[in-house]
Amino acid sequence: MTKLVDIKMRGALGKGLRLSCDNRLKKVNYQFMVGPFKDRSEVDNAWRCEFWGKVTRSAILTNYWLKDEELAVKIKDAVQAIMATQDASGCISSYPAELQLDGWDVWGRKYVLLGLMRYYRLVEQDPAVLKCCCGMVDHLMTQVGPELRDLRECGRHAGLAPCSILVAIVELYNLTGEQRYLDFAQWIADLGCSLESNIYESAAAGVAPAAIGNAKSYELTSCFEGLADLYKIVPKPIYRDACIKYFNAVREREIFITGVSGLKDRVGEFWYDGALRQTLPGCGGRGETCITATWLHYCLKMMEMMPDSTVPLDEAERTLYNGMLGAMKPDGSDWCHLNPTPLTGGGVKLPAPDQINKCAGTPFDNHDCCRAQGPEGLACAPYFAISSDASGAVKLNLFESMTAAFDNGAQLEVTGNYPYGPEAHVKFTAPAETVLKVRIPEYCAGVECGGKAVGFLPKSYLSFAGSVELTLKFDVSLKEVEAPGDPSYIAVKRGAVVLAEDSRGEVPTAAVNETWRGHKLVDYVAAGGEFNESNTLKVWFKR
Repeated sequence: MTKLVDIKMRGALGKGLRLSCDNRLKKVNYQFMVGPFKDRSEVDNAWRCEFWGKVTRSAILTNYWLKDEELAVKIKDAVQAIMATQDASGCISSYPAELQLDGWDVWGRKYVLLGLMRYYRLVEQDPAVLKCCCGMVDHLMTQVGPELRDLRECGRHAGLAPCSILVAIVELYNLTGEQRYLDFAQWIADLGCSLESNIYESAAAGVAPAAIGNAKSYELTSCFEGLADLYKIVPKPIYRDACIKYFNAVREREIFITGVSGLKDRVGEFWYDGALRQTLPGCGGRGETCITATWLHYCLKMMEMMPDSTVPLDEAERTLYNGMLGAMKPDGSDWCHLNPTPLTGGGVKLPAPDQINKCAGTPFDNHDCCRAQGPEGLACAPYFAISSDASGAVKLNLFESMTAAFDNGAQLEVTGNYPYGPEAHVKFTAPAETVLKVRIPEYCAGVECGGKAVGFLPKSYLSFAGSVELTLKFDVSLKEVEAPGDPSYIAVKRGAVVLAEDSRGEVPTAAVNETWRGHKLVDYVAAGGEFNESNTLKVWFKR
């Protein structure tokens, strides 16, 4: 298999990644986040426990691409600090022993595990890190299990939050090969992850996402992430069927035009037939950034499970270049919790709050789940840009300016102003036996190879062997899109980019400025960029 060894993205996503690194991730106090684990001071069933893992893993993945020396030091120190809180039993928890397994305890342990294992995989294969992870899970297995306590009873959202640790248990098995971890993962999957219903059986039976478990979007999707990983080890057809049906149901019923979702409650956290309700009043907040990041994770899983389909990439492109970048403050220093609501006018992008202070009444260094997850979603972008398949072919999926190098000496360069400009130019220099597969988006208007037109089929791949130079032409004319739940509303797209009306009128920083039916429209990423109540935006318009 041709392996990617380096990638430098220089378009909107690449620039966003650097801003996120410099103005958010390098400024976080990582030692502060260790405090609750050191003191075991989480006595109010809050979720301070999630921040160390979420922020640190975001930093690790970001720095895997950027290789920033200052951030690397902060990451290593953070890992050493959290490992120092492990007790003799192997436990790392922010909850005192008498309160463990309640509230968000297991959820928080999951994120510590994910952060440590990502460090082990992407930074340094230190045996002490892997030993620490094993100790954590071995300790958990003395607390829950077939002859002990039902994991579904050990946390929030009818079991979805604690059972989402499945994804970390499967990863630990992959790193160690220890059968006890696979057995533990199988037990969690067999529980069905919810006291309300077996979520995997529900998805396989075609139940709508809003009716699976308690429909808490983020935690529910995290549980399906774990099943997708388990399927690669235990290839039961029902696992694959459940995962794919869930993916298709979510993208059809829940994802907004901007590639984000979540609504119903005031902070936009539930499946609620969001695609059909995105123009309606009275549906709560809309578009939690945590859901956006988790949706991107799940799209990565579906790329592996559906290798011949462009649909997971189509979804990821929509999310990355609209909702994901649009949730980030223009300088990368902050993120929205809601993204935003409503989209029919008067919507605003606001900085996420100090979530612990807001909900528990105690300041926690201005942390919020979405402020932690935004950098993670953005850092997934290079995985989408270039991937590979089982045959060893290189797959080019996104077309912003970038360079990439591969282990067989192949080099790739993409230039142009994607997704805003009308063309992208691809130069691939490689051994004759190396195959390049190029994703053809639905708005592709032409492909040229060596100056000659090539036939293509939208939403498929074109294959080329060896060195090749290509030009992809994109249709960037304005397209009207009817709202799925209400044909009286329409939105406007330009290629992959959703446009919005900004209350400022002209937006100098916008990548796209268009006039449509008397409305001045800009790209959704630029809209609402002042991040305050006075700077409103609008995506859906009455006919």
